[in-house]
Amino acid sequence: MSGKWLLLLPFAFLMGCGGTPSAQQTMVEDRALVYKDTYQAYIEAENKYLNLLFNLERMPEEPELWAMKRDQMKELTQLRALMLQSRGELDESIQDWERYLQELEATVAQQNAPKRRTNFRNEDDMRTSPGQLLPNEASKIKKK
Repeated sequence: MSGKWLLLLPFAFLMGCGGTPSAQQTMVEDRALVYKDTYQAYIEAENKYLNLLFNLERMPEEPELWAMKRDQMKELTQLRALMLQSRGELDESIQDWERYLQELEATVAQQNAPKRRTNFRNEDDMRTSPGQLLPNEASKIKKK
């Protein structure tokens, strides 16, 4: 049970980050639901299989049970493949969403960054902080 929550933790974190869902967020939510459903189906099939194994131990002479075991094993294999595929798709969509959020963050940071003055009127305009020495000033101070 705790493993399931651990897998959905990145999804929950990213879900709380946005107010209006982006296409990437919607994709993550959809993929998370698909993964959750396939995981549930796999767990149910696994429980059926374990029950079937218990019944086989009690009645090993029943050929019907052996056929059911074979069919249940095929179903488990298929569900496992589907579950792993949906987990891979969920991981990819989370990565896409993270890239989108990073791009959005970079865009906002770029928009909020102060504009540099390109037209310098005098030497003081070239300073980026008060008291900064410009390359030519260091040699002028040493000469005095």
